[in-house]
Amino acid sequence: MAPAAGDRDLAALRRLYPLYLHDLSAFTEHYALDEDAQWQPSYLEDWLTRPGSHSLLIRADGRPAGFALVAETPFPYMPRDVDYHLAEFFVAAPYRRRGVGRAAALDTLQAFQGTWNLSVVDRNLPALAFWRAVIADLTGCDYNEAVGVGELSLRLSTGPSSSG
Repeated sequence: MAPAAGDRDLAALRRLYPLYLHDLSAFTEHYALDEDAQWQPSYLEDWLTRPGSHSLLIRADGRPAGFALVAETPFPYMPRDVDYHLAEFFVAAPYRRRGVGRAAALDTLQAFQGTWNLSVVDRNLPALAFWRAVIADLTGCDYNEAVGVGELSLRLSTGPSSSG
């Protein structure tokens, strides 16, 4: 995992993003195909231009395999009482259940030390199980959950005081 830098990385991220929205559409009605068969809403271009946003490309076997989008305070679309917000996280299907996502999730959370918020669509049970396991291992089960509208927010801290 490394920052998406340069045209090739950004092109890979732009190709992966619709796959992510496709997967999310199984758990929420928020995303739908428009008349041109493009997923809407799409926040990626706005994301790529905003200060305080970090676009990370996940690689496996030297190939793009997913991404993590991390917002840093004072990003406008995140809780004000945390340092970082994991806005989006995706691993393409061929790389799932191989440890790629777990390694990338841990790398992401440990790369930015401070207080975190990440939200998961509450109907996305595989994602909830994944994040609960990763965060519990990283923090020694020292994290909080808060129920939102259609989502569950996980709050944790990383850095010298965390258990991981």
